[in-house]
Amino acid sequence: MLARPDIGFAFTALLPVFLIVVLGLGLRLARLVGQDQWRAIDHVCYYVLFPAIIVKAIATADLTGVPVAGMATAIVLGLITMFALLLGLRRPLSDLLDLNGPAFSSVFQGSTRFHAFIMLAIVPAILGSEALALAALAAVAMIPTLNVACVIVVSVLGRGTPPGLLFVSRMLATNPFILACLAGVALKVLAPPLPDPIVETLDLVGRGALGLALLATGAGLSLHTAVSAKAPVALAVMLKLLVMPAIIAFWTWALGIDGLPQAVAILAAAVPTGAGSYILARQLGGDAPLIAGILTAQVAAAAVTLPLVVAFISI
Repeated sequence: MLARPDIGFAFTALLPVFLIVVLGLGLRLARLVGQDQWRAIDHVCYYVLFPAIIVKAIATADLTGVPVAGMATAIVLGLITMFALLLGLRRPLSDLLDLNGPAFSSVFQGSTRFHAFIMLAIVPAILGSEALALAALAAVAMIPTLNVACVIVVSVLGRGTPPGLLFVSRMLATNPFILACLAGVALKVLAPPLPDPIVETLDLVGRGALGLALLATGAGLSLHTAVSAKAPVALAVMLKLLVMPAIIAFWTWALGIDGLPQAVAILAAAVPTGAGSYILARQLGGDAPLIAGILTAQVAAAAVTLPLVVAFISI
């Protein structure tokens, strides 16, 4: 087990990530990049650049002796624990904060989902490039679990009707992160080692993804809602950035997962909610402006909470 990083190291390592996010916000406010162009950048990152990173990271990783199944189990159990906590406390929280169904569904999403772009940027920045494959595998555990739960909750609380099986299946089957992870695992298990030109091609395709994705993340922030909806935003910030990593830390400890896999799992849980939550809220009747405000507040708060989480973990 390596030494525990201190807060100063974590802040220094994470500062470029947040500066790029702020730059993206500044570019949008200055209107130097149009809204249609931001959507195109987001689309290319989501469907091309990040899948290339994931395929290359998994296909070339040395996972010998790494407790991948244990790490994934800890993540899924942590998510289920948070689901149960939120749904069990739904009525008192809704009464206390005066939340209707769509608003609570946004708090649910904001307290559970993760921002894949930010996660794949901070994990190698803090834990080294060898942790990138584990981060991609963590995403494999999180994406199906979160998509199924969030689609059901947002649909029931937003529209009043449960989603159809076909809708959920299509969402999972067409998710580029899931497809990229499956492709990476297939190449790792079934194929010979990737030739160097293919590895270099994937590396070149994915190399620009992090900067572009973080710029697009900043461009999508909503300052007005983050400030106006104080109570539900503050609740989602606390649950996602502090309680969620604590729950994952408990489950990794309970299952005997330590070292780098434990650190990756905790960091994956400690990042802000995903931008896809806004799209899902719009599709299924959730409170889309509220989830945009939650994401904005979480990105700002994560500049403080992530160094604290990093200083807590052991690697």
